[in-house]
Amino acid sequence: MAKKYRIKDIAELAGVSTGTVDRVIHNRGEVSADSRKKIEEVLIKIDYSKSFGIQAKEENKRFRILAILPQHAEGDYWHAVKRGIEHMIYYSAHIEVKLNFLYYNQFNIHSCREAFDKALSMKSDAILIGPSFFDETFMFANQLFIKNIPYIYIDTAVENTKPLAFFGPHPYQTGIVQAKLLTTILEDGKDAVLFQPQRVGDKTSIQSLSRSYGFITYLKEHFPHIKVHSGQYNYENKKENDRLLDCLFDEYHDIGGAAVFDTKGYLIAEYFKERNITNIKLIGFGTNKKNVDCLKSGSIDFLIAERPEYQGEAAMRAAIDYLLYNETGNVENYTPIDILIKETIDFYK
Repeated sequence: MAKKYRIKDIAELAGVSTGTVDRVIHNRGEVSADSRKKIEEVLIKIDYSKSFGIQAKEENKRFRILAILPQHAEGDYWHAVKRGIEHMIYYSAHIEVKLNFLYYNQFNIHSCREAFDKALSMKSDAILIGPSFFDETFMFANQLFIKNIPYIYIDTAVENTKPLAFFGPHPYQTGIVQAKLLTTILEDGKDAVLFQPQRVGDKTSIQSLSRSYGFITYLKEHFPHIKVHSGQYNYENKKENDRLLDCLFDEYHDIGGAAVFDTKGYLIAEYFKERNITNIKLIGFGTNKKNVDCLKSGSIDFLIAERPEYQGEAAMRAAIDYLLYNETGNVENYTPIDILIKETIDFYK
């Protein structure tokens, strides 16, 4: 017979108060992300559902949740989002959640359309969406609205739609932050370049469009003399990537700073290393391993982190709360914008 754990026992194991444990178990009141994580880890360890004698089938609570995310490798930004989503399976141990994932190429509009079409053929009680293409996401969201399927955005919101919630950074403000950082280290008289990936079917992602708008607006208001160029990179083909970057830097000789609006900043940094370019400052997004390695080596000067795992956790929690209790919170939920340098990256969790 499974051991019966009291709230007091769980509190001692997690190193928190009994009141905090009670709020997590019964889903009432605010709890810090750190405390919640400690408690949930204990609940998993002690097999919460058995120790409390709660069985999903007895509660007859079964939900199908679908997450549609960009394709990714282990350690990437979207891998952290997925990890957060999966972690929240244990958030309500007294229900049965069937979690499915669909993935699409965030640089190919046709891949996105295929994923959305497939999603519409599946039975889902709620859908989590990591958007990249505006028109496709807008149309998909409206189809979900017609079908009365609640959906939640992760990382990026899409205007004029009706999501249950959105969790992610404020894209316009992150663009401003990136511009502020770059201007603190940009040599006088030098130009800046904004990098975006080559894409099939659409020139820019929703995230990059808003970030670039914030970036350019800040420069126009505070540093109107700085020239800004547009640059592209190819994340799939190194030879093509080198060609694109060679053409850019052959044409513009006064570039002293670069900003990358997605998590592929390491591709630019690696190009700089190969070409022995040391006089261009680089600002990137995301704490994937390759970006972090470049930050530590000095080939990336700043990284902006957006807590992707928390975004996934929060989105999944919001979906479960709605399905279980019909509870809704704030629609817009902006995550912190963290600025990282090589001296602090080892201490960032």
